[in-house]
Amino acid sequence: MKTFACIVLSCAVLAVNAGGYGSYGDEGHHSVQETVEVEKPVPIPIYEHRTVQISQPIPIPVAKPVAIPFGNPLPVNIKVPQPIPIPVIKKITVPIVKAVLYPVIKSVPYPVEKPVPIPVEKHVPIPVQKPVAVKVPVYKTIYHHSKHH
Repeated sequence: MKTFACIVLSCAVLAVNAGGYGSYGDEGHHSVQETVEVEKPVPIPIYEHRTVQISQPIPIPVAKPVAIPFGNPLPVNIKVPQPIPIPVIKKITVPIVKAVLYPVIKSVPYPVEKPVPIPVEKHVPIPVQKPVAVKVPVYKTIYHHSKHH
């Protein structure tokens, strides 16, 4: 058991010391990429469980409840409300409003007089020609017995 503890302790020390090289200040002159692998067989102890007879039985203490004396508690009066019987109404009468029948006014189709188009006489302006001067012969009556000419 002591050898196992020594091996574990020495491995831990080596791991701590190896972590310092190549980091700060480059003390070990080793680059970070170089690794050295060491393989060494380590003895692992194997435990066996064996039953051994004991000459005298060992008494095992059993916990026993211990009564602790304390004074009598004071009586506390708590008023608990008792249930009161309430009359329950089993039948309920609800007035139902009935619909009143009203006369229904129905729409009846009624013929509607439609306006009929009536032809209207239109006033068309007719161009009137200007009056043409017509030479009308004027006959003058001459009286021989008159004094005026």
